[in-house]
Order: sequence, then structure tokens, then C-alpha cells
Amino acid sequence: MSRSIGLPLLARSLFAILLSPATLRLGSAGLIAAVTTGCQKDRTVAVRVSVPDAESRETPAAGVGVIALPYNLDSILASLEARARGPRPQTAPLDTMFARFRGPFTRYTGISLIASSLRDSVEQLQRELDSIAPGSPNHRQLSVRLRRLTDSAVVLDQKVERARRELDRARGQFLSRGESLRTALRLWEDSTYRGYDSIVENLSRTRGREPATDTTGNTGWARFTLAPGKWWLYARAWDTGDPNAEWYWNVPADDDTVLLSSRTGQRRPRY
Repeated sequence: MSRSIGLPLLARSLFAILLSPATLRLGSAGLIAAVTTGCQKDRTVAVRVSVPDAESRETPAAGVGVIALPYNLDSILASLEARARGPRPQTAPLDTMFARFRGPFTRYTGISLIASSLRDSVEQLQRELDSIAPGSPNHRQLSVRLRRLTDSAVVLDQKVERARRELDRARGQFLSRGESLRTALRLWEDSTYRGYDSIVENLSRTRGREPATDTTGNTGWARFTLAPGKWWLYARAWDTGDPNAEWYWNVPADDDTVLLSSRTGQRRPRY
């Protein structure tokens, strides 16, 4: 279930809001927010997350954490980056490594999916065969089909194993060459984004609204009950076709229904 945290006294009178300890702790900016939104109502926002599957079909994404933020995350990060002590480390070498690794990864996952589907077909055919009396014409026909599918599955499993070994080699090369580059990038981010927590805590406090979170179910939906004011929806999801990429969203929650899809998100490297 989603957790929505706003001013707890929005439904009370202006006098009660002015005197409540919760409002007094917000300071002058929070007090103004409480007064101006006191007569407004919370609203429900439904969010659906979907990403392209292995065949590029937009598919609901389950288990994705979605966060409703009372501030624009991208603006805060951009401000911190503008004050960074040094330039962001070059990512072009990592991008090249990602591109090289994606080929073996895509081949392995693609052939694994085909092999899995073929094994399901073999099992289904075996169940059909077991339900038919031995010696019948239909039994003989199914037996021939089963042998052919089984032989094909054996050949495909061999291809899967070769693709897996190729992927393991590519992964080893990637880890040995890319870890130092990733470490340098993480150190830069740790330095650049220092102070982020205190910034967003102050923003939440002065605006009288805390972030709310929910996780998408099997149909890709998450739901929020949000206090009056401006909100943004932040989420990240794996790119199913690339282990070193992800889908990123930071979009305004301006409507009662918001679609986080490949059209509204950005595909980003996972450094």
C-alpha cells in the first residue's frame, strides 16, 4: 500500500492549523503552505509503469518502487553538479565497454528464451503422449514429433551453453577493465552530491510534505494519496535488454493518472 504523508491538519479550521504543534514546527514557509492549502483536498494519483520487453513490446513492470516527491529531483542534482569541485569523469570508455558486453548478453538471453520455450513444448507434448493409449496411430505420430523436438532441444541447449561461456568471458573482461572507471565515477558522485539529504529534508519540512512511496503490482500500477501542492514522480526500472542500462523517470504528477513508459522516461547507462 502507498504511504502518503502531508500536513495532518488540512481538514481542520484555519485557527486549528495556526495553533497546532505540527504546523508551528514547519517554520514561516511551512506555515504559509499550511494556510494556503488548508481548504484544499488530498488527491489520488494512479501511476502505471511499463518498459519494452525483449521484443520491444511495452509491458507492465512489476516490483518497481515509485516515489512521489514534493520537489524536482533533477533540479536539485543539477544545482549540486554545477558546484562540483571537478568535472565529471569521462564515461565514454565505459559506454564502449557496455556496447561490447551487450552483444554476448543479448545473444545469451535471446537463445535462452527460445530454449525455454522449446522445453515447455516438449513437456506439453509429453503430457499429451502420456494421455494416449500406446500403439494407437495418434500415439505414434506424437512420438515422432516428440523425438524431433527433443533432438532440437538438445542442440539448442548446446548453443545456450556456448553463449553462456561467451558471456562469462565478456563479463570477466568487463569487470577487470571497468571497475576502476566505475570507482572513479562513484567517488565523484559521493563528493558532488554530499549534502543532498539535508537539502531534501529542508525542502520537505518547509513545504510541509514528505515523500510517499509505493511499489507496482503485477499489472504495473502504483497509487498515491497526495496532499495539495506540486509533486513529482520518480522511478527507475531495469532495461530488460541491457544489464548496464535502466529506465529513469522524474515527471510532474499533474494528472490523476500518470504513465511512466519508454515515451515519458529516459534510457540511461547504469554506471
